[in-house]
Amino acid sequence: MGGTAVDVTLVDQDGHELDLGTRVKASPKESDEACFTHAPNISDQARHHRRLLLDAMESAGFTNYGTEFWHFSAADRYDALMRQDPHARYGPIELP
Repeated sequence: MGGTAVDVTLVDQDGHELDLGTRVKASPKESDEACFTHAPNISDQARHHRRLLLDAMESAGFTNYGTEFWHFSAADRYDALMRQDPHARYGPIELP
């Protein structure tokens, strides 16, 4: 599959990771499902930081993968599905 997928977090001006409710790449079981982008069981501050992250990434053309607040994609099949586009801009290719 083509396209772009990135895992992203937020840090402050000193490089310290901001509170996003759970660590990046935490499983649903480990995080008590706080890894889901719109998890109800995170602090208001973590929710605010997630909104900043979502707004920045969406304005840059990325789509969030809702079960992982840190995972974003662009131009692949998942992105096309979420945007209700008829096809992805990038996709599988045949190698010679």
